[in-house]
Amino acid sequence: MKKILSLAFPLIISQLITMALVLTDVWMMSQLSVSALAAGGLGASVYSFIFIIASSCVGCVANLIAIAYGQRIARPEFGNQQIRFAVKGAVLLSIILTLALTLSFRYVPGLLLIANQPEQLIDPAMSYLDTLKWAMLPSLILLVLRGLTSALGSTRSIMVMSLLTVVLNVPLSYLLAFTLGFGLAGLGAGTALASLMVMLGYGYWVFKRAEYQAFSPWKNLDEYSLSLLKPLLSLGIPIMIAALLEHGLIYGGTLMAGAISVAALALHQILIQCLSFTWNINFGLSQAAAILVGQDYGSDNFAGIKRTVKRSFIITTGLSTVLAALFICYPQAICAMFNLDAELSTLLIGVIWVVALSFIVDAWQLLAINLLRGMKIVLAPTFVTAIGYWLFGLPSAWLLLREYGLAGVWGGIGIGLGVSGILLLAQLVSVIQKHSTPKANTNKPSYAS
Repeated sequence: MKKILSLAFPLIISQLITMALVLTDVWMMSQLSVSALAAGGLGASVYSFIFIIASSCVGCVANLIAIAYGQRIARPEFGNQQIRFAVKGAVLLSIILTLALTLSFRYVPGLLLIANQPEQLIDPAMSYLDTLKWAMLPSLILLVLRGLTSALGSTRSIMVMSLLTVVLNVPLSYLLAFTLGFGLAGLGAGTALASLMVMLGYGYWVFKRAEYQAFSPWKNLDEYSLSLLKPLLSLGIPIMIAALLEHGLIYGGTLMAGAISVAALALHQILIQCLSFTWNINFGLSQAAAILVGQDYGSDNFAGIKRTVKRSFIITTGLSTVLAALFICYPQAICAMFNLDAELSTLLIGVIWVVALSFIVDAWQLLAINLLRGMKIVLAPTFVTAIGYWLFGLPSAWLLLREYGLAGVWGGIGIGLGVSGILLLAQLVSVIQKHSTPKANTNKPSYAS
């Protein structure tokens, strides 16, 4: 467990720092007004939905680099070449996806109207989106840099990079939103400026170090070609679909909350932050475990994979259970943090226990799907998430909404996460059993597994 925790701790801290960045934005939105919180949350949900398309494809570079790192044990030259190809392919893909997806923002207002969102929120939501969209390319490049440094073991630098992002973003956003009076547009611009500055600084630091210089994207320019995109897309597209399905479950809940009332929509954004808090902790653990699994997979060490799976499951389950208990016992702390009035506080206290019960099953599905991705198993988990999120989660939320309101929406979300978590764990156990014998070392799972 020590190896998992030592790798995971900086990643968890990094995720929590990133979470703090989101929370400060939400807090500043709440200081503008309740309608600004609802509009900003709506805009942030739209941006996240679009960004998840790009980040899923680009972010899988960490898995490819981890596998190549394991391959370096037996074939150092080949492994280093595969790392170079992965970095260059991810940079190229980041540019292409940014150009393509940025154009999609022009269709957002019409889609929000079709989705029956409050008309008075659309213009302020778009003012936030129109500045926030400039954070897309820097954020994607940071994902590439993070994938390289985490797979090669330098996770502490990721923690420092995340801290610098918050240190820059908070004063910039406050200055633009409040001092200069740009409101929601200022919050989006502050995030974009902070992302750009950190990308340039972290990129300079990474490629000035000897262990990373050989993988600089501006070296060996003749290696660039569209063929570099194939492994990223082969692994990334199923991951993207799975992420969109999960985000669609949460965003579907956002649309249902918006159909209830502006107050329900505003509170829904806060509850999303509660779920995101535990998600970020479990993502750090899952990413560390996936890196170790990827390295063992690259070196055909399936005994190491089995150990990592068992230990990471024990850690994740225990931690998420403790977090769920804390949220159920101390909901007043959340009310105080976001300065909620009596009406919203009463509503939150009635709903928070439903959200907290989702933490454990969410941790299971997050860990299982990341461990499977570490072995390049992506298609089957995508089908599993489609079943859990869309065949169970969304219909349940819609049915429960009629009688239980926002609590029913989150009950449906919890059902979707629970079904997905159980099915993904069953699939992970099946894979481990399949490769529990020495013979399995010659039969690696494929992309189509």
